[in-house]
Amino acid sequence: MAPQKRARYEDDEEVVAVESASSASRHSSSHKKARISNGDAASKSRNAPSRSVSPSSSDDSDDELPDADEASGPALPASTQYEMQRDKGFQHVSDTKEDDAKAYKKFMSRGKPMGDNRAADNAIIQKITCRNFMCHDNLVVPLGPLINFVVGMNGSGKSAVLTAITLCLGGKTAATNRGASLKNLIKSGRDQASLVVELKNEGTDAYQPDVYGKTIIIERHFSRSGSSSFKLKSANQRIISNKKGDVEDIVEYYQLQVDNPMNVLTQDAAKSFITASTPPQKYKFFVEGVQLEALDRDYKIISDTCDQIETRLHDSKGDLKALKKRTDIAVQRAALVDKYDGIKTELKRLRKKLAWVQVADEEKILEDLERKVASAEQQIVDAQKNAEAKEAVFDGIEVAIKRANEAGERLQEERIPVTEEEEAARRAHEEASKDVANFHVQQKSVRAALKDAQDRVNSIKSEIKAEQARLHAANGGAQDQKIQELAIAQQAAEDAKANLSQNEEEKPRLEESLRRAQVDVTKLESPLRAKTEEFNNAKSRLFSLSSNRGNRMAGFDNNMPNLLKAIQAERGFREKPVGPMGLHMQLLQPKWSNMIESTLGGALNGFIVTNKPDQMRLRDLLKRHKMAYCQVSIGNSQPIDTTNHEPDPQYDTILRVLNITNESVKRQLIIGHYIEQTILVADRKEAMSVMYDGARPRNVKHCFTMHDKQKDRGFRVAYSGGGGRDMSPIYPPKGRPRMQTDTESQINLQKETVQSLDVELKARTQAYERAKSEVNKCRDAIQQNKRAQHQLKVASQRAATKVEDLQIQIENLQGDDGKLDGLKQDLEPAEEGLQLQQKNYGDSALERDKLNVVATEKKRDLDAAKERQAEFDTRLLKIQTKIRNQEQARKLALSEKNRSVDEVEECRESKENEERAYAKQKEKVAQFTKDATGICARVSLDPDDTEVSLSRVYDTKKRQLDDARRKQGGTDEEIQQAAFDARAIYTSAVSSRKELEELLQLLKQSFMLRLEQYRGFQKWISARSRINFSYLLSERAFRGKLVIDHVNKLLDVVVQPDDTNKSAKGRQTKTLSGGEKSFSSICLLLSLWEAMGAPLRCLDEFDVFMDDVNRDVSTKMIISAARKSVGRQFILITPKALRAGMDADDDVNMIKLTDPREKQKKIDEMLR
Repeated sequence: MAPQKRARYEDDEEVVAVESASSASRHSSSHKKARISNGDAASKSRNAPSRSVSPSSSDDSDDELPDADEASGPALPASTQYEMQRDKGFQHVSDTKEDDAKAYKKFMSRGKPMGDNRAADNAIIQKITCRNFMCHDNLVVPLGPLINFVVGMNGSGKSAVLTAITLCLGGKTAATNRGASLKNLIKSGRDQASLVVELKNEGTDAYQPDVYGKTIIIERHFSRSGSSSFKLKSANQRIISNKKGDVEDIVEYYQLQVDNPMNVLTQDAAKSFITASTPPQKYKFFVEGVQLEALDRDYKIISDTCDQIETRLHDSKGDLKALKKRTDIAVQRAALVDKYDGIKTELKRLRKKLAWVQVADEEKILEDLERKVASAEQQIVDAQKNAEAKEAVFDGIEVAIKRANEAGERLQEERIPVTEEEEAARRAHEEASKDVANFHVQQKSVRAALKDAQDRVNSIKSEIKAEQARLHAANGGAQDQKIQELAIAQQAAEDAKANLSQNEEEKPRLEESLRRAQVDVTKLESPLRAKTEEFNNAKSRLFSLSSNRGNRMAGFDNNMPNLLKAIQAERGFREKPVGPMGLHMQLLQPKWSNMIESTLGGALNGFIVTNKPDQMRLRDLLKRHKMAYCQVSIGNSQPIDTTNHEPDPQYDTILRVLNITNESVKRQLIIGHYIEQTILVADRKEAMSVMYDGARPRNVKHCFTMHDKQKDRGFRVAYSGGGGRDMSPIYPPKGRPRMQTDTESQINLQKETVQSLDVELKARTQAYERAKSEVNKCRDAIQQNKRAQHQLKVASQRAATKVEDLQIQIENLQGDDGKLDGLKQDLEPAEEGLQLQQKNYGDSALERDKLNVVATEKKRDLDAAKERQAEFDTRLLKIQTKIRNQEQARKLALSEKNRSVDEVEECRESKENEERAYAKQKEKVAQFTKDATGICARVSLDPDDTEVSLSRVYDTKKRQLDDARRKQGGTDEEIQQAAFDARAIYTSAVSSRKELEELLQLLKQSFMLRLEQYRGFQKWISARSRINFSYLLSERAFRGKLVIDHVNKLLDVVVQPDDTNKSAKGRQTKTLSGGEKSFSSICLLLSLWEAMGAPLRCLDEFDVFMDDVNRDVSTKMIISAARKSVGRQFILITPKALRAGMDADDDVNMIKLTDPREKQKKIDEMLR
């Protein structure tokens, strides 16, 4: 059965609407009818009075609104025990005022609906198609997801829409009131008809969306011959099923309830409900619509089932005692037979052994042949794996050659700009050198001009001294004293200028020293950072070793334990994978830990399987645990004999310093990493001597040696492909070791490494600090130069001022000769010329320094470019050498690959020979086995069993058993079988009785719980219907009350059309006008609909007896109520067109049908 939808709940957790009232007790409609009687007949004594809600009256005066208790009259006693248990005196519905108050409070607390009305994701009828049905040839009616009005003149076939929905969704023909059988609904003159309903099937609670898709298509085909069939199709027209039960499952899943008279009101039912229904009929509509009647039928079935079980339990007591007595007698007879069971068992065993003695001899021969076949099969597997390994090696070499060629091409392309850069640096250096040479030539002319200017000044000064001596003889010593002071002042001024010039010349040198010191600091920063990181990694490794003692999984990925658990839990492996490989390895010499860890690398995290499916399965597990980087190799556990392939015993190898506990791991490392041919020599010089001095060591691929100072580092010493020396560094691994080893020794080694790195780090730190100190010194020197320059400028200015003052004083002491003045006048331009030449010389010195700096920079750039080009040349040479080596390795790998393929073929031929011999012997064993099986089933034999010895023992036992049988009546088998049958019958009877007692207890508990829920549902659905009815009447200013009498099974309404008349309590429906009666019936229908949970509501000709005013109000009310029922689909049929504007909203869909008899005439023309 399809799953049922759940009931809807509101805030107070009380059931207010139900999606399905079906029960597990109702497997089918036919089953229900066979189990219970008619509900009316069962309660005939209670319904006999058939009381009216109010006394009949013929006058037009208003009757008062009666209370519920007054309307119902005295309650009649229940006629059956079930009804008494179900109703409990109707105490749960006795206080209608309190129930209505709670329902009203809840109703008012809802306020406005949450958001606008929206279409549901499923259970929506999208389209109806009728072919040769009733009056239609081919009617296609597309429906909207919310509110649909089907409009058409009488005879246009409007009611065929609801009839088609009911029949296509599995409803009965009688429920439509359109005919007694399907063939009566086939159009006249046609032999067969079909109906198609398309249901929307989307959203999270869609019905089997992976099968049907977004649309479920239900078809029903029937003919005049009486045949009828269903078809279920998916959205793409694929037929899913032809069973009516599957259609019913879908209808029940979506709770469409097409047989519910309140859910699909046909034309006749609608007229009867609206115009002529009596209170009992209304009550019947009510209980059927809200599924109370269906629940009552189901619970009656449960009650009857409990009674039947109790009857069976009571009747079975005597039978059980008789069975117990018969069983005891049979067991006593069997006990006598059991005394001879040992002899009988022994005889059976001997007969079986005698039958299988000859088979065992032939099977021994077969087992030997089977072992030979298995051995041959294993040889084929090993040969195939070897061939695959050789092919993988060959493919790997091919890939390596391709990558090396690509790398060489890329390197050649990358070398072009480096070559161009070196050429540009060379040209720049040559130009800078040429500028320096040209400047030296210019500086020689500057020196000559400076010497000429100096000589000119010295000559004039000599003449001035001579003139001053002459004047001194004439003027006494005052002038001489001033002249001497002037000479001293001039010398001081020249000294100040020289000091200032020297200070200015010193500044470029100091700036160059600062730049070089900064370059030195920059060069030291990167190595210092690298050494610091290396020191921190070593400390972290030491901490990891110290803190994870005893934790074998500490060196692996954090997800490794979970992965290993998943591998153990996985049942799909043919053979459990081996790994991680590092877990199966113990390092005997901890000092080689870093070297071997770095060399084996990812292999220590790898796993080994024996076949391709296991490899794919393990890779999937690795991906799920985010460890896809782990290698998964295919191998086996066959040992490899490396005796003739290992180096001299004086050398340690990786294989010799490892204790490998798994042969698969050992085999994989020998094949993939040559651990048996990799020697370990601690001293670097000794390692190079072993590898390169004298003959090449036998069976040695590589040699690992340690760094002279840093014990955590090392070198790989080997030969290149061309026979040259190949030495490459080995860096320490990151993280904790994955191989088992002596932790304390490894911690001590790591401590030494940390101490060594600490010393190196301190040395580099000191060098870095010295370089930074030199930078600070240079900066201080530049600052001192700036301060000195300022002081020298001040001193030079003061000295020049003093010279000028002394010159004025001397002029005042000179005579009228004028010659001294002329000489002094000549001295000034000469000194200015000298100063100019001195300045030129100083400028040339600065220019020389700048040119030297430029030339040095260009030389440095040229050297760097040459170094980069040399580096590219070296890398290119290595790649070319590698390609040559790989080509040679490719030839060797191809030869080995072909040889391994030949070995596979030879193994296959050997296996075929063994299989032929095995098949021949197997046929012989099969014949012997067939003969023995004809005697008895297979038994085990002792090693010393022979045909003669077994026959002798068998004859002796047989004589003993024959003597015993003569003394008892009947055969052993008959006596034992009788006891067994008696025990089985008695045990089954006891078990059945216990199961029935348990079932009865559970049924009673469930029954009482369901009745409690039934009463709660009856109570609240009644209160909700009353409140909804009153609210809907108020939409047109009516006032009234819905009276529900569950005791007498009556339902009636009392309505006061004039809300302003507060004193009147209202009138019975029979005193209302036709329009008022129809309007109140519509309110009743809407209130009951609101209490129902079905997604589909259909009503045919609801407005047939209404005037225009009541019809407009009722239509608006129906539309408003439909919008409040969010997600529900409404199909409303009316012969009259809607008032203008009612279908303007998007959620209202208007469908106009033309009269099939007047196909050319439209509804619009009919309405004019």
